[in-house]
Amino acid sequence: MGVSLVRQEQPKAPAPADQRVDSTETKYPAETFGFRIQPREVSKKRNYTYKDITGRRFHRLVAEYPTEKRDSKGFMVWHCRCDCGNEVDVSYNSLAYANMRSCGCLKKEHDRKLGGFLTHVGGTSVDMLKSKKVPKNNTTGIKGVYLIRGKYTAKIVFQRKAYYLGTYENMEEAAEARRRAEEILCDGTVAFYEKWKAKADADPQWAEANPVSFSVTKTKEGISVEMLPHIE
Repeated sequence: MGVSLVRQEQPKAPAPADQRVDSTETKYPAETFGFRIQPREVSKKRNYTYKDITGRRFHRLVAEYPTEKRDSKGFMVWHCRCDCGNEVDVSYNSLAYANMRSCGCLKKEHDRKLGGFLTHVGGTSVDMLKSKKVPKNNTTGIKGVYLIRGKYTAKIVFQRKAYYLGTYENMEEAAEARRRAEEILCDGTVAFYEKWKAKADADPQWAEANPVSFSVTKTKEGISVEMLPHIE
């Protein structure tokens, strides 16, 4: 009869207290695979959140000194001086990435120059209403008609508000919807303004007491606009 021998492992004695490894410590030594593992430290955020830009120019703005404020993304807010003389607090994010060019004076100057060329009345520009120019980003060749996900969407902008005229299977239907809206909001209001202006030139006091106003209503049947004052 054969005899099978089984070797019994003797239980290991517990390691001395000074040789025990604390379970809370890392199981890898400080130097592993040739790399020295450094403890993580709280460092300054990247993407130039704390970059020193003292004296640096951003178009009309010059960064003078950092403030204690931060924007919603954690970027430092800098006190800046504009070429026009105004002082404003602007975040580094706005200066470096959002292309902020001035304290706001640049837009005011642009609006004043534009206002000298365009006629604004009733909350809209008469010159823009007359324009039939198709925007460069338009791919259909028809102003106010856009190809979106295989269908044609028509819209028109009046008094800085966009009115959607529907989505159509073919471009011709969308173009027709746009044309009908133009007759009311563009051609109709321009004709009304020219009639008002003729009377205003003849009677400035009447014009001052009766300014032009347009009120647009959009329903399922279409768009309508109320034009005031009533001119005989």
